[in-house]
Amino acid sequence: MKKETFLEHLKPFINTDCGSYQPAGVGKIADMLTEKYTALGGWHIKRQHLHDEVGPGLLITNRENPDHYDVLLVGHIDTVFPEGTAAARPFKVEGDRAYGPGVADMKNGVIAIYAALSELDPAVRDKLSIGVLHNPDEEIGSIHSDPWLLAEAKKADRVLVCESARADGSLVNRRKGNATFIITYHGVASHAGNDP
Repeated sequence: MKKETFLEHLKPFINTDCGSYQPAGVGKIADMLTEKYTALGGWHIKRQHLHDEVGPGLLITNRENPDHYDVLLVGHIDTVFPEGTAAARPFKVEGDRAYGPGVADMKNGVIAIYAALSELDPAVRDKLSIGVLHNPDEEIGSIHSDPWLLAEAKKADRVLVCESARADGSLVNRRKGNATFIITYHGVASHAGNDP
């Protein structure tokens, strides 16, 4: 896909607010992806309701109800930005750089998956079992999509998360992960400066 075409595909995604707790915006991203893969033909699309506080996830496959993937491509469709950011900082290109909310994390990765699959030779596509999973809550720790992600990933020989490369172009091949802790304190509420 030519750069100009890629950027045209990317633009409406950048110009859509879709923070993790903006289900309607994430739903618009899911709608746009559904339209794109439907237009390609040969792809099965399932919308996944995970929780009312987040938008839908999408599972896109080249086989109907597969129990195995040769490769599962993953990309989240939520951002960290509050409502109104897309209008305040709309998509723009200056020189060799594109700007806007989510342009690097990870709307470009979502479009890169689409671009690669849109140009995949149908004969090659039909030899493989391919899955594309777009979760709606990665920026808040995939708190609702984690079981779904794990279930689909267990079916795959390879799972590739299509986040951006580093600024120098090097491949990101691992992340540090995250953890959640619940800490319970006992004692008297106080403040070190005002109420010791």
